[in-house]
Amino acid sequence: MEQSAKLLLTDWHRKAAWRSIEAYGGVFGRIHRPGSSSGGRQRLRHVSGGQAGPRRRNKPILERIVDQLRTLAGERLALVHDADLPPIEGLELVVESRAYAGPVAALANGLPAATGDVCLLVAGDMPFVSRAVFGEMLRIQAAESAAVVVPHVDGHIESMHAVFERRPLFHAIELAERTGEQRLFKIFESLNARLVGEQELRAIDPELHTLLNVNSAEDLDRANQIAGG
Repeated sequence: MEQSAKLLLTDWHRKAAWRSIEAYGGVFGRIHRPGSSSGGRQRLRHVSGGQAGPRRRNKPILERIVDQLRTLAGERLALVHDADLPPIEGLELVVESRAYAGPVAALANGLPAATGDVCLLVAGDMPFVSRAVFGEMLRIQAAESAAVVVPHVDGHIESMHAVFERRPLFHAIELAERTGEQRLFKIFESLNARLVGEQELRAIDPELHTLLNVNSAEDLDRANQIAGG
């Protein structure tokens, strides 16, 4: 099954963690589901900010995410704030004109360029995104025809780890921009998002590593410990 989706990674404001792990940002993508009869592949678009630091032993977060989701995503297009980034195989860079405008503005700019009907969104500071979790979210979206599928843990919507239909979200973002709403979770709520609860997530990812993001030196230490096994 082949599914079209777009993947967005955004994290342009966490500069300390970004320098330590070389990259932060986002990816849109054309995603295909196992077993789909659709012929086309989806476009992947990456949203990133700043420049990457010297290469370290571990992969940049962006590269880790692209590798983890490579079997789901076909074409990959990166939307960045400058082109001075280390090359990643199969990822084309497109420079964003509005620097550091936030995920809603990034989606408003990038969604019209996407060709897929279903999109996948993941933050660029999430080094352990789970292919299995996103596969299940894509399955839920198809089975329930949900406009948005997103984790809901500890009373919070994890907006930057979502699957959504492109056209409904784009129209909701257009309305939000007219009203001044810049909170992505509120836009998801307006689309009656299908919330994926903690129990559902832990059945696939018991430690919820897929939702781990790197916001601080402590988070980076934890990520390095997890990566080291």
